[in-house]
Amino acid sequence: MPQFRGSALLPTRFVFQHLFPAMAKDPFSWNALLKAGYRRYFSKRDPEMDVPVGQISLRVNEVCNLRCKSCGQWGENGHLQQKLERGEKLEQLDFEVVKRLMLETRHDKPFYYIWGGEPTMWKPLVPFFREMGRHKLYGSIVSNAQALGPILEELIDTGALSILYLSLDGWDAESQNIMRSPANKSKVDNFEKTLAVIEKTHEIKRRKNLKTPLVMPITVISDENYLHLADIHRLVMDKTQLHPYYFGWFITEEDAALHEKVFENRFGYLPKNHRGYLKSCFNDVDPAATSEQIKEVLKIAKGHASVPHFLPDIYSEEQIRRYYEDHKWSCGYNSCESIYYTAEISPNGQVTPCRDYQDFDAGNINVEPFCDIWNGDKFKEFRRQMKKGLMPVCTRCCGLQGF
Repeated sequence: MPQFRGSALLPTRFVFQHLFPAMAKDPFSWNALLKAGYRRYFSKRDPEMDVPVGQISLRVNEVCNLRCKSCGQWGENGHLQQKLERGEKLEQLDFEVVKRLMLETRHDKPFYYIWGGEPTMWKPLVPFFREMGRHKLYGSIVSNAQALGPILEELIDTGALSILYLSLDGWDAESQNIMRSPANKSKVDNFEKTLAVIEKTHEIKRRKNLKTPLVMPITVISDENYLHLADIHRLVMDKTQLHPYYFGWFITEEDAALHEKVFENRFGYLPKNHRGYLKSCFNDVDPAATSEQIKEVLKIAKGHASVPHFLPDIYSEEQIRRYYEDHKWSCGYNSCESIYYTAEISPNGQVTPCRDYQDFDAGNINVEPFCDIWNGDKFKEFRRQMKKGLMPVCTRCCGLQGF
């Protein structure tokens, strides 16, 4: 069983069975991924040093065509839902600004992580990946698959799409469509669309003799599906490469209030976006049943293509119970590593060190060069402050685990 460590490592079977063969097909990807791996696991963690950027996460828009219960943006208490209710404009990244960002940072060869909102609702998505392909850069897309099918082959043909993350929380149409319901309350079948994208990607890769994109369905363990984790894996175990299961990202009212005090003490103002992670859809997960389901997933995965990956890497009933009941426990991940290699960029151009709690403003790429922000005083100040220890909401963040 994996041991706790500073960053979550990819499963060995996935690395040798899928990652290395994919890298071998493209010599440029060897260089890019080896650089990314070195920066993630071996580079020095000194807040005062200028460092190359290893990953740029672009939250390209704020709109979404689904309303998923587990989402910190559009789910229960989601901060974008509240923004919309206040009548505020939903933002999206300017493509010309993003192209300038790409040119400015291309010598660092960062990996691009594209998400939203829902990135397929960002009109320049395909042109952006074409631009990445021109510069021999690589990236991933995190999508709910609702509108992905019509542009899928175009995206793959750019040569820049390395990883395709797809949201899959249900074990059948009814369960998936309850947890990931359409924003317009229509009866669109998201389950069917997600499985169709997995099938279509598999067919395109076979037809064109491709190793990428690596397909990774993401399952968020919740009240609704903890008894069906193995059933979900059975759906994808022959036509995907890695199957990440995330224990839910959520905070308590006590954590939220304490976080406000700590954040204000460190940075001089109150945060607000963290309250989108006050959720009830993880309250009734049964640790004993979840642990048994995890054992079943690991058992049935043997001999099949898709490798299950649990984040954080906890497996026993005792560990899982502690995850839900003891928010001071960081599951063995005691320092934030991602702030030294990942920059998060919001739809309004704001650069922040944190993907999910985007209250710290380090600068804006609409008005200043990215590199001045990445190695600037504000970003370094955030790294200095995090040297003092994690903040109260950090212990349930996937970025903390280095994935």
